[in-house]
Amino acid sequence: MKTKNRWRILTLATIAFFIVAGIYFVALPIQKSKRLEQDLIEQFDWANRYTPPANGYLAPERVEKFIRVREAVQDNCAIFQNILDNVIKLEGIEDDPDMSAGDKASEGFDSLKTMLSAAPNFLEFMDARNQALLTEGMGLGEYLYIYLAAYGPQLAAESTSRYAEQEDAYISQRARDEYIQILRNQLDALDLATPEVSHAQLMAVLQAEVDDLKNSTDSPPWPEGPPAPTRESLSPYQPQISDLYCDGIVKVELLQKNRGLNFDG
Repeated sequence: MKTKNRWRILTLATIAFFIVAGIYFVALPIQKSKRLEQDLIEQFDWANRYTPPANGYLAPERVEKFIRVREAVQDNCAIFQNILDNVIKLEGIEDDPDMSAGDKASEGFDSLKTMLSAAPNFLEFMDARNQALLTEGMGLGEYLYIYLAAYGPQLAAESTSRYAEQEDAYISQRARDEYIQILRNQLDALDLATPEVSHAQLMAVLQAEVDDLKNSTDSPPWPEGPPAPTRESLSPYQPQISDLYCDGIVKVELLQKNRGLNFDG
């Protein structure tokens, strides 16, 4: 009986160890990731509180910082695109009448293994982006503002890309709402700008974009490009910026934690 009890206690202790270890190795990276983004928020505030330059002109050094952040996440972008490619591949395998059941099972298992890596790779992606933002001295609001101004035409083309059926290819409602507020902040800044300088045209363009974003949950901001001052600011860098766009993963790109310390689109 004593031996049997010892084995029972040892078995329970082993199970408890693996449960605790599992929680530790899952929870620790999440907590570290949240802490990193909290540092970013404490330094630059929440994204929707960012106020862009009132006149829309982006200083060259800010665009260059944005580019360096984009460069910092390219490896992570490729990993996530590979995961999406495997999602598409798995969907195609199921509908392929020429593939044997054995081949389907083998190919499906390989794709599934890649898909299961999404969670840890998601945290690594966010950490790479947030660390780069901290290094460059750029907040999430400014990053969101430049990202959506720079990539409007590419985002508009997602509906016809190979990722058109994937949810991650599109802007989340949270990112849309935050961007609307950022544009409102810009409008407020313009309203307080020097009275003798007319900003009526820019204000009209910004207000029209706010209205469009409020009335449509599908179309991305600036499908034809941002207002003239912002477009002129980006123009010298646009080829480089375009090369750093990552198809299919805009929702992941702009993901943040919410005020309850959970992650939200």
